[in-house]
Amino acid sequence: MVETQFDLRRGQLIALLLALIVGLFLFEPWSLLLSKPIWEQTPSIKSIAEGKQVFATNCAVCHGEMAVGENPHHPMGGMKDQGGYIAPALNGTGHAWHHPDAVLFKIIQEGSIAEDSPMRGFDEKLSDAEIVASIHYFKSLWPKEILNRHKEMVQH
Repeated sequence: MVETQFDLRRGQLIALLLALIVGLFLFEPWSLLLSKPIWEQTPSIKSIAEGKQVFATNCAVCHGEMAVGENPHHPMGGMKDQGGYIAPALNGTGHAWHHPDAVLFKIIQEGSIAEDSPMRGFDEKLSDAEIVASIHYFKSLWPKEILNRHKEMVQH
């Protein structure tokens, strides 16, 4: 009788432990800990197309169509003669590719760290997915050499 009760409790304990282990892997917040940050999502044809729309609606007014920058003769941006900043090119001819995607995401979301920059954050206007899509779009404009250099840079 004592052995039967012990076997029963042991079986219940094993079943409880198995349920706990399965539950941990099925619990959504746990899976979030194992997932990549949103800006590390792999670009797709769909995300690039969505990003093109987001860019045209929200970014092109400053960064130009096809992300050539406010002044294509100054792709790195810079200062305007009358003061203020020239919006840089995001098509691979400017400086954007020198930044990891996490930094690009943060700049779009929160705005420039320069207080006098007209680049304000889009956190109240664009979802995280739309920000990532816009990054996918303008990175799709980068020449292969720039994409490779960016990838190499962020790996080190």
